[in-house]
Parts: sequence; C-alpha cells; structure tokens
Amino acid sequence: MDHRWEVVLVSKSQTGGKYSHLLDALNPRQRKLFEDKISLFQDYLRTEAKDPIKGTGYPEGSIPSRLSRVLTIVEWTWDNEGPSTSITPEQADRALEALKKDNLTRDDGDPYYGGSKRKISDALENWFAFESEDWEPKVSFNGSGPQDNAAPFTSEEAQLLWETSLDYKSIPAYNNLSPDERRRWKRYISQSLGKPMDDVVPADWDRVNQDWKVPSIVGCSKCAGFRPALIGRMRVDWYYPEERKIVIPGEFAVKNNEEWEQTINQDAAIALDNWIEQRANMEKYDGRSEMWLTRKANPYSSNSLNYLLNDLIEEAGITPRGRKLVWYSFRHYVGTYLYDEYQDLKLVADKLRQKSTRSAARYVHPTDELKQEAAELL
Repeated sequence: MDHRWEVVLVSKSQTGGKYSHLLDALNPRQRKLFEDKISLFQDYLRTEAKDPIKGTGYPEGSIPSRLSRVLTIVEWTWDNEGPSTSITPEQADRALEALKKDNLTRDDGDPYYGGSKRKISDALENWFAFESEDWEPKVSFNGSGPQDNAAPFTSEEAQLLWETSLDYKSIPAYNNLSPDERRRWKRYISQSLGKPMDDVVPADWDRVNQDWKVPSIVGCSKCAGFRPALIGRMRVDWYYPEERKIVIPGEFAVKNNEEWEQTINQDAAIALDNWIEQRANMEKYDGRSEMWLTRKANPYSSNSLNYLLNDLIEEAGITPRGRKLVWYSFRHYVGTYLYDEYQDLKLVADKLRQKSTRSAARYVHPTDELKQEAAELL
C-alpha cells in the first residue's frame, strides 16, 4: 500500500486503520481513482466545505472524523451492494435507512446514537456537494439536512427573495463615502471580486452594484424550480434568449436521461441576458462553459447555494418559523403554487421534470392561504 494512501485513508491518526480492507475490493485503476478522489475530498473539507461562498473549510482536527463518517457509508454500501469508485444518492438513502433502523451499527454491534447518525448524514452532504451531485435524502436525524423535508417559500417570500437579489451586496456610491468609509468598502470589494485590496479602483464600485449573477440564479430558480445540481451543471449555450428557453441535454439532466425544455419568465430572462453579457467580460469565465461559478471558480452546489440563500433570507427579513428553508424550497414553492392554481399533478410533474405524478406530489404542500381557509371551516 503506498504511503499517500496510508495518510489519506488508513493512518491510525486519522481513521484507525479500519477501512483498509475497502481497497482489496478494487482493481488497480479503480483504487487509484478512489484514493485520488478521497484525497481531493479532504482538500475540499479543508478549504471550502464549511462555507463555499466565503471559501472556508473545517478545522484540520475535524477532517478525519468527517472522512471516517463518509467511509462508514461507503463500507456498508460496498459490503451490501458491491464495490464501486463512489456511491450514488440512492445508495446513500438506503444506507441512511439502514442507519435509522439500526441495521447499520458500530463495529461492536451497538447502534449509533442520534447525534452520531446526524453527523454521518451531515458528512454525506459534504461528500455529495464535493461530487457536485444532487442529493435529496429521505431520512432525517434530529434536524439534519434531508432536502425532502424542505418547506416551500410562500408566494410573498419568493417574490421578496427576488427583490432582495436585485439589491444583494449593493454598496454606497464611491463619491458619497468618506476616506475611512472607502477603505472599509475597498476591503469588502476586494473579497467580493477576489482581487488585492490595492488593486480596487472606483470603477469596481459600479461593477459590484451591477452584478447580475445572483438575480439570474434566483430568477431561474423561482420560476423553474431547478435542483441545485442543475444550477451547477448549467451551460451558457443551453439558453435561447429569443424564445426565453433553456434546453437541457439528456446527458446533463438530473435523475433523467431525456432532453427537456424549460421556458423562463420575463424577469428571469432579463436577469439572465444581463448576466451573460457581464459574464463574457470576466476573466474567471475564460474557457469555461458553466453558466455560474462561485467566487473560487467552482460550480455551485447545494452547500454554496444554501449559504447564499441564508444571506438572502437574512437580508429579506424572512423568519423561518421552524421551517427548513433551503434551496430546494424554491422547487417546493413551484410545485405547491402550480398545483394550487391548476390542481394538476401532471402539470407539476412536467414543470419539475419528474417522471411520475407520485414523485411530483412530494413537492406539493398546503399553502398558507389554504390552511387559513381550512381553519375558518372548523
């Protein structure tokens, strides 16, 4: 076993050596691919997994335990379903179901405690974010992050998030600031644009205030209910501005291998048209086909989108009131209000690119208005 793999996976200081047998199930090429992937995952945990928007990772001391939790799921999956170079979202769901039922246990046969189960689920969120893979886990442990528990935004909240995106990170005009205020804002702008503070010039004030990236992401999500993984995969040449239409090739579609078309509304189209024009003049996008990239030039993931959403929710003054509000809440919002208007699950399934009305029904919730009507009947 090569030294690098010992450090990454089986060093006693990291995982106690308990996962070394996983390697025996892989052929040399599979092993090389998997060990490189694990090494990159560690780098991801170290550099950006905690807050992809700000580019901050977890403390070094916590990385081995997060890796070990992911490998616990890998081990169970490979033991029960055969080895591979990764795990799929569906396999992760089955493993968490086994964890919930205590069929996946500790080495000594004792069940995991609720807090440990939640931490394993959270570590899997890191893994699928690293893989830029869409994951809608079906099991929740003490408030951990399954997306199918997401609550829909109300119609008022969705509109408020759109309006907030248009004002997101706006800053005072350069000429209206004192020298001390300018220095403080220069620090903020340097972080936002990823350039040295000494290189920030007055024109950068306007550049920040005219950025259409966030409004274009929010606008498309609000009207189409895109999954986070699709936002990460979105390409510029999929968009047809004359028809206000996005065409997703089958090989890029999430949980679907068929090409499909999505028409967007006028607000989203205006934001997207302006963003594409701006994007063409940004060095970070030279040679890149992705529609949107994070500050560190990575495709967006559930993690990075949820951090962005948390900022927008705070700026918009939206109160969760015990609800789980994540990026999937846009998808639940679209399904809920589309069904409320037309009472047609087939239409919801078509809009959300679901293969069955049963799957589409997961995104339909009673609206606040309907709940109020029901209360008045009693």
